[in-house]
Amino acid sequence: MRSLLFVPGVSEKMILKARDTAADALILDLEDAVSPDRKVEARHTVMRLLGEVEFGAKPVFVRVNRFDTGFGEDDAKAISASKAYGAVLPKVERPEEVAALGSLLTSQQRMIAMIESPRGVLNCPAIAESSSALNGLMFGSADFSTATRARLTAGEPELLVARSRMLYSARAVGIDAYDAPFFSIPDLEGLRRDSERARNLGYDGRAIIHPSHIAITNEVFAPSEAEIAHARKIVAAVNEALARGLAAVQFEGQLIEPLHARAAQRILDVAEKFGK
Repeated sequence: MRSLLFVPGVSEKMILKARDTAADALILDLEDAVSPDRKVEARHTVMRLLGEVEFGAKPVFVRVNRFDTGFGEDDAKAISASKAYGAVLPKVERPEEVAALGSLLTSQQRMIAMIESPRGVLNCPAIAESSSALNGLMFGSADFSTATRARLTAGEPELLVARSRMLYSARAVGIDAYDAPFFSIPDLEGLRRDSERARNLGYDGRAIIHPSHIAITNEVFAPSEAEIAHARKIVAAVNEALARGLAAVQFEGQLIEPLHARAAQRILDVAEKFGK
């Protein structure tokens, strides 16, 4: 998934509008986007729409409240009885939190754990291994920078270590890594630069908070035509070398081998998934 659009769970109008966007996935939010006095209402709205509305092939996650808020367990039980693709768990700090949520979901439903605190970053390796239902980690830059008292500058180099640790933890167990939203809604060039930074680091996609960010996010996190053409050449060159009994071959001035072909094939697989 390249773009995961957060939508306030209390707004039926916004959910229906988000359904028809080009976002790869939706996250219907019962947590930060909903005031405490409307959380039960939001849960009822989301569950009703999941039962009444056809979302097509678009995965629909629901961000639950933490269990220690008094709302999270009921959120999770409601999700398990719904057609939701899965749940997003915020502010994860320990693997036991993921396991607790997973125990309430169905065996088909999946989870994304949000890493938003210093403790969460430090415990990332254990969190990533905590459940077979976990298919992604998502970085929460706003909460994390607040917790660390970071003074963020352009490109957020202050958060590189945290972003990298989360990414490595995800990759170590073969799950996806998603970056935080870009919070300056009208700054589309800034969104592009920030998304390219995340993709260059290795991220698969990012959360977004406004539909105007979908097109650029989808573009940046999908292979370009030049990348696709280059990948095809690498795969062909390595396959030709292997047919001749060679494990490595010179290609455009560089030595390439099967590991380069595997990386190139992943680019082609991603491109095919997104119709490129």
